[in-house]
Amino acid sequence: MRLRRSFNVDNESGGTLVLVALSMFLLLGMAALAVDMAAAFAWRAEAQKIADASALAGGSAFLDVPVEVAEQPASDRAYDYALRHSIKGEAIDSSEVTVQVSLADLRVRVWINRPDMPVWFASILGFDGVDIGAMAAAQALDAGAARCLKPIAVPDAWFDADDDANDNNLWDTGEAWEFGSDPGDRYQRYDGPDDPDATNGTGYGSELRGPNRDWGRPIQLKTTNPNNEFNFEPGIFFPWRLPPDPNQGECESSGGGGGTAAGGATYRNNICTCNNSQIDLFEPYDLEPGNMVGPTFQGISELIDADPTARWNPDLNGGRGGVERPSGNSWVEVGTSSPRVVKMALFDPTQITGPGMGSIEFNNFALMFLEDMPNPSSPLRGRFMYFVGGEPTSGPVDGSLVRYLRLVE
Repeated sequence: MRLRRSFNVDNESGGTLVLVALSMFLLLGMAALAVDMAAAFAWRAEAQKIADASALAGGSAFLDVPVEVAEQPASDRAYDYALRHSIKGEAIDSSEVTVQVSLADLRVRVWINRPDMPVWFASILGFDGVDIGAMAAAQALDAGAARCLKPIAVPDAWFDADDDANDNNLWDTGEAWEFGSDPGDRYQRYDGPDDPDATNGTGYGSELRGPNRDWGRPIQLKTTNPNNEFNFEPGIFFPWRLPPDPNQGECESSGGGGGTAAGGATYRNNICTCNNSQIDLFEPYDLEPGNMVGPTFQGISELIDADPTARWNPDLNGGRGGVERPSGNSWVEVGTSSPRVVKMALFDPTQITGPGMGSIEFNNFALMFLEDMPNPSSPLRGRFMYFVGGEPTSGPVDGSLVRYLRLVE
C-alpha cells in the first residue's frame, strides 16, 4: 500500500507540472493575442476616423457645385483628405483608398484598407499579420435652416413676359422688371432637379436660364436708389432683422451692434460678422425700415477689405466660374473660403404687395460672392454660387439650395 501510495503521489505531482506548463502557455498566448488585438482595434479606430472625415470631405462637393459636375470634385476631395493622414505613423497610400460617388443619392463612400499590419506576440502562434479595414459614407440631405446669414433679402428670380428685352430670362441693366405688371409673369420656386415639375421653376438654380443654372450669374443684391430699375418696389430695400446672438463678435472697423435685433448698428454688425442664430425657411422675420445705405456700405466694406484681392474668374470650374486670389506669381482658386462668399436668403416675390410690408418669409438660401460696392450710393453686386451648408430642423426641409452633411454608414 505504501509503495502504491508513494507512486501515485509522485505521478500526480508530475501531472500537475504538465498542467501548469500548459496553462502558462495558454495564458501567455491569450495575453499575446490581447496585446495584438488591442493594437489592431486602435489601428482600426484610426482608419475609421480617416474614412469618416474623408467621406465628409468628399460630400462637401455637393454643397459647393451643381450635382451634374460634382462627381470628380467629390472623389478628388475624398482621396486628397485620406492621403494626408497615416495609420501607426505610416502615410496612407492611394492603393489603400477606394472612393465611390453616387450622384443619384448625393452620397460618397470611402473604404480604407491596409493589409498585413505587423503583430508581435501573436506571431508565435503562427499569425503573420492582421488586415485593417474601415468604411464610411456621407450624404448631403435637404435642409430647412441655416446660420450666419447676411441681413439682406434677395428676391428670387421670376419670368417676366414683356420687360425682358433680350429674352435671356435675366434681369439686365436698363430692364425695369415689375412682377405681376404684365400678363404672363410667373414665379415658381426651384425645387431641385428631381422634382417632376422642375422645368417650370423660375427661381435661382432652375433650368430657366440655361444649362449652367445660374452658377456665376451676376446679381444686383441691394439697391440704394429707390428709382433704380432693379429695385423691387419704391420704399422697400429688404434689410431684415436676425434674432440677437449673445456670442456674436463685433466689426473691427465700425464698432458693435448693441446686442439688439433692430437698428443700423446691429444690421451693420450682422453683415461684417457671423450671427449664428438659426434662420428657418417659411418663418416670418421683420424687415428693417429704411434703406440702411451707410450701415450696408460699412459692413460690406469690411468683408471686402478682409480679402481685397479676391476676384471672380469666369474660366474656373469648366467655364462656370469661381473665386480666386493671388498667391506668389499665380492665382489660386479658394472655393468658398473667402469672407466675401456669404449666405443670403431668397424670398418669393409674390409676397410683396406694397411699401408697408413689415415682415418676410424665405423659401431658399444661396451662396453669393460679393463683387464690389465702391461707395455708399453704389448698388451691391454679387455672383450666385449655389448651395448653402445648412442643418436639419423640425420645420420644412425642402430648401432645394440648402443642404447639410451627415454620416449615414
